[in-house]
Amino acid sequence: MKGYNLLSKFHFYNLRPLNIIFVAAFLLSFVYSVRAVYSAQVTLEWEASSGDVAGHKVYQGTSSKDYDVTLDVGNWTSVTIADLEDGEAYYFSVTAYDLEYSESGYSNEVCINCASQGATNSSGGDGGGGG
Repeated sequence: MKGYNLLSKFHFYNLRPLNIIFVAAFLLSFVYSVRAVYSAQVTLEWEASSGDVAGHKVYQGTSSKDYDVTLDVGNWTSVTIADLEDGEAYYFSVTAYDLEYSESGYSNEVCINCASQGATNSSGGDGGGGG
């Protein structure tokens, strides 16, 4: 084993274009995963609705009253939403539903990172619980 060098077996000194692309892709995926760990999150809380409430739905969007994400949170009266873009404006509203899945109107809208309104914390509105 005279003159054996572990590194020479793997030929690190002889990088080919395909190897460089593989290493670059690996590093980019690592950077992306680290970024996801540090993405913004928000915790929303509201008062439980009165009456025969089976659960709540949280609506989320990047435009006022235009929600593209719906989360059914059951009987919980709070939820933490992660993977939000830092500095991006997000709008949230909550509804309540009964055992027959009849849904109330939207609660007052809450806006996070809105330059004109700032973060708001409203409650009530159409029996949907607080926002």
